[in-house]
Amino acid sequence: MKAKILLFAIFALVGCQSLNDTRGNGEELTFISRNSVDEVSQCILVKWQNEKDIFGVPYGAFIQPFPDGKTVYVNGNYFIADVTSSGINKTTVKLYQLVSKDRWIKITNSCL
Repeated sequence: MKAKILLFAIFALVGCQSLNDTRGNGEELTFISRNSVDEVSQCILVKWQNEKDIFGVPYGAFIQPFPDGKTVYVNGNYFIADVTSSGINKTTVKLYQLVSKDRWIKITNSCL
């Protein structure tokens, strides 16, 4: 219960961030995949759409174009994945998190 209250307090303090705010202020992790940008971004989108916040409500994940790829993000921009092509048979995923959550890393990794 304390963890849920703490997470809610962090989200309340962070407030609504723009995508660039999260990219600039969040923890950045980089992953590499041999799958295409479309395969990886669609997988992340679908899996993120099934994740729920501390109140049991889906975050609401979305996808939009990004230079050389796509961006997947959730409401409030707490978690962002920039999925880009970085050469032949190579896709880079940059995951930005305002709140470090191991489950989001695992979900993203499962799509590589």
